[in-house]
Amino acid sequence: MKIDFDSKKYKTKAGAAKALYKALRKLAVELGGSEDEVFIRTPKENQEFGYSAVWHVSWEEGPFEWAIPASFEIANADAGWYTEPYYSFNLEFAS
Repeated sequence: MKIDFDSKKYKTKAGAAKALYKALRKLAVELGGSEDEVFIRTPKENQEFGYSAVWHVSWEEGPFEWAIPASFEIANADAGWYTEPYYSFNLEFAS
């Protein structure tokens, strides 16, 4: 699975999270799924769910454990952010 996303283009976690969200929605449709299965939460929204105040992108119907290998590729050390999988189908943007 190849996600059409270049993390080096994004200096902020917000910009990167929003772009990844769009890329995953597109990929979901290409793979025969629904773009509605991909969602994004702002740090405030994520905190209101009882989690850390970070950008959160989820694709529950995506390929098995997609977020684990993606977390090794989706980062921008120069900009000071990286991603961590939350379970195996969510990515959280951290610094």
